[in-house]
Amino acid sequence: MIETLSKMENDFFETGDEHNAFASFMSKSEMKQGETKEAPPQNDEDTPFLSTFLVELIHNIKNTLASIKNFTVLSTDKFDDVEFRKFSQRSISDDIRKIDSVLNSLLNYININTPIIKTNTLNLLLEEVLEANEKQLQDKKIKIYKKCDKVLPETFIHDEQVKFILNSILQYAVLSTPSAGSIGFLIKSFDVQNGISEKKSPLEKNGYVEVVVGFMGDGSPTRPEDHPGGHPAVQKEDTVNLILQLVKEILQKNHGMMKFDIDEKKSRTLITLRFPIERRKVIYYEPINL
Repeated sequence: MIETLSKMENDFFETGDEHNAFASFMSKSEMKQGETKEAPPQNDEDTPFLSTFLVELIHNIKNTLASIKNFTVLSTDKFDDVEFRKFSQRSISDDIRKIDSVLNSLLNYININTPIIKTNTLNLLLEEVLEANEKQLQDKKIKIYKKCDKVLPETFIHDEQVKFILNSILQYAVLSTPSAGSIGFLIKSFDVQNGISEKKSPLEKNGYVEVVVGFMGDGSPTRPEDHPGGHPAVQKEDTVNLILQLVKEILQKNHGMMKFDIDEKKSRTLITLRFPIERRKVIYYEPINL
């Protein structure tokens, strides 16, 4: 494929006809490249580019509207003239298409020059996960409780990985929680950059966002009374526990941490997740319309 394209390019640019218009134009352009002078630096006191552009755009839109209006008035007297009607439609459509193209370019220009600061991502991802599992929660009549810091720092773990972790923990909690039970989420940040000691881990030195997931139950996906003979399905419990291994592995790979605690007296399970804080400002851009 590359060789074919190369041959096409050679055929296109290296023509034997020196009077070819395009080849002549390219030749003149190459000669003028060395004569190109740098544009003088713009003065800070000059009118901003976007303001000048918008004024010019408004004039173009007004001219286009005036042109459309004139064609509309003229077409009233020449409505029966088929040729004139076709000409009017082509002209109006062409003018509208040009303005529409410029407006799309302007919107894209604004998008790529207006970065959006990424904030509160972990809370938003948790909302997405809960919404995606809403039917499952309703079927089992499980209530969800949340308490989150209003402003949370970003974590450098990728969004899709964070979503996977939250969804996996929720799945584990749902399987481990009896019907009409409850699952709680507590999210808070710990910025411990100040007063760090050499004995602290990199996670503790740089700070982290902590997600504590709590639910009533001993971490077993089933209860003895749910099974004939009163014996829990140990094999099923071991299988579900594999979910936690996946979560722990992906967190550790990203310098995070997972802790699992069971309070047997209260039959309560707590799963603590720690996501390392991203110290850089994270930005993104709105997608452009092509």
